[in-house]
Amino acid sequence: MERRSYGGAGLTGSAQTDLGRLLAELGVSVPVRHAVSTVVDGAASAIQAAALEDAVAGRDLLAVAPTGSGKTLVFAIAVVHRLAGAPSLPRRPRAVVVAPTRELAVQNAEVLAEVGAGAGLRVATFVGGQPLSKDRRTLVAPVDIAVGTPGRLTDLLRTGDLSTEDVRVLALDEADHLLGPSFGEQTAVLLADCGDATLLSTTATADPGVEDALQRRRPGLCIHRVDSPTAQSPGHSPTSPSQAPVAAAGAPRRLIVVSASDPDSYAVALAARCRRALFFVTRRDAVEQLRASISATGVTAAGVAGSASPTRRSGAFADLASGKVRVLVSTDLAGRGLDLDGIGHVIHVGPPHSVEDLVHRSGRTGRGDDTAGVVAAVVRPSEVARISALAREVGMTVDVVDPTRPRAATLLDDLFGPEITPPRRRREPAPPARSRRPARSRVHRPKKKRRT
Repeated sequence: MERRSYGGAGLTGSAQTDLGRLLAELGVSVPVRHAVSTVVDGAASAIQAAALEDAVAGRDLLAVAPTGSGKTLVFAIAVVHRLAGAPSLPRRPRAVVVAPTRELAVQNAEVLAEVGAGAGLRVATFVGGQPLSKDRRTLVAPVDIAVGTPGRLTDLLRTGDLSTEDVRVLALDEADHLLGPSFGEQTAVLLADCGDATLLSTTATADPGVEDALQRRRPGLCIHRVDSPTAQSPGHSPTSPSQAPVAAAGAPRRLIVVSASDPDSYAVALAARCRRALFFVTRRDAVEQLRASISATGVTAAGVAGSASPTRRSGAFADLASGKVRVLVSTDLAGRGLDLDGIGHVIHVGPPHSVEDLVHRSGRTGRGDDTAGVVAAVVRPSEVARISALAREVGMTVDVVDPTRPRAATLLDDLFGPEITPPRRRREPAPPARSRRPARSRVHRPKKKRRT
């Protein structure tokens, strides 16, 4: 295993290498470079400057970097560069990109389609929630890049509608989640079927267990890690997996822990201070309950969980992005990979299940070079110590707030901002009054029988 750590900037840092010049030096064609410039232009991010050389060269790769740091573009450029200039056959894509959720798969497909337009590549998405017959019809025409969730891709492999014989590149987005208990078995099938393909894996949280699992399948794995400035001193590179932090990079550097006896009720009160916020709950059945409580206060809110239909899920994210709703209540479904701009507040209602969930959830604010918003956790007094330990493990500073103490209201105004008064809704005019005059009834007169 070859480790190439990069002691560069963190979430808001800027690399000195121009992305277009870097791609030209790596031999990427002019049409592909022009397509990349339509997605992002200017300086390459830290992870792009560190990992693009190995990715374009076709080496097995693991890129660990902050959320919103441009990891998707790393494997997108590499995939398009490797596939350019050759055709694909029906049902035999030459690249497979795997993502844990439907929303993340669709987002990756959009980036790949924009970059792949420079090489004339066809991208198709295969996710759950849509008929399998539709995917079969899509694969009748040649597909160069198949993007999908593990379950749907393995279903297509089992039925013989998808073949991996020509796959040259296999990309795993959110590799730690794909190798976890939820998708580990399905991901193992894809890794085994694409054993001769180049592996490009990205994540924001990779512990030594994830590195070891990938190294067993790809002994020549190159690891690039962009660490947070607060997690280690500049210029320092970890020499072993055990010395590397659990990807604290990308998470905002401060966590406000609110100790409340009733976290749900206090979270409802905080929603009035948020203009665009994500509220994360620990249980699927708690989504609708919290959403209804927030909506009852006059704050527009939407809720989405993994069991919701694809239409409802996409509609909820679109409403938050457009400003139609101010608050989106979700499980960990919205905690990974999704690129939502302008998130000012991330509220954990109850402690996250793991340190990885804390990092990914908190990384929904401060995407790319944007200024990170407020990240808070509303928990019971008995849970304060646990979530504080999780936050300090990834290098976050912790401020504990007790709302029952004096001047707590002033402190909350300073931390979360004042309450936002919802706009008044114009009262609709009353419908015209209906006439009280009774309707004239017709007298029934039976017809006389005709005599014959």
